[in-house]
Amino acid sequence: MTISYTIQQYDTIDSTNLEARRLIQQGFGHGTVVVAETQTAGKGRLGRAWESAKGSGIWFSVILEPAISLQQMSQYSFVIAVAVAEGIRQTTGLESWVKWPNDVLIRGKKVCGILLELVTERNQPVRLIAGIGINASQQMADFPEDVQAKATSLAMETGCEINRQAVLDAVLQQIDANSTRMEQEGFAAIRDVWTALSCVTGKEVQVVRQGETVLCGIAVGLAEDGSLLVETANGGEQIMAGDVSLRAADGGYAP
Repeated sequence: MTISYTIQQYDTIDSTNLEARRLIQQGFGHGTVVVAETQTAGKGRLGRAWESAKGSGIWFSVILEPAISLQQMSQYSFVIAVAVAEGIRQTTGLESWVKWPNDVLIRGKKVCGILLELVTERNQPVRLIAGIGINASQQMADFPEDVQAKATSLAMETGCEINRQAVLDAVLQQIDANSTRMEQEGFAAIRDVWTALSCVTGKEVQVVRQGETVLCGIAVGLAEDGSLLVETANGGEQIMAGDVSLRAADGGYAP
């Protein structure tokens, strides 16, 4: 089903995801896009704060009503991550990669975070809010010191001014295309594209959950439910939640 987008533009807002929820209550639905110049209460996975300085990024949320089962909704994080990576590649030429579960990286540094939230109400279709934050114009000094070693922006990687509208348009087009692919061909089609863009497949990884290392092993791909398959000394494991770090040349793990 082709998505017909309706853009709601804001200068300053608490959170594009929160505004998307409010718009759903007002009757807005599938294809509504909330875009803000800055967020005062942006958030990422696991409730982490997300820096959203004015004019520095592409901060937006998309309301979707996917024609899939509720059990498949968690797989949509891969639909969105692939769309972002493809949109960045198309508009900037940068080699952007995906890292499980839904980060987008360039040269091993995070350029985009994604937060998916379900909205379920009685007698209403299940809605999915995809919150997306792409670092566009920041320079190193614009990032908090504690993330400078692991964050980057499109401007830092290209050395050029970024056309944020062009990137947004490309990502929305890819969300549309990948949503159709998911609905018509199933998750296997998206999994194949994600695997081709994955920076973890075939690499030694560390999985951390709630500050503790769960396991170390070789990431070998995605299971049918979207969990990460990791081969360890004790056999195969399926990871449903956690943060994944890649083994670095010095023997440590890079986030």
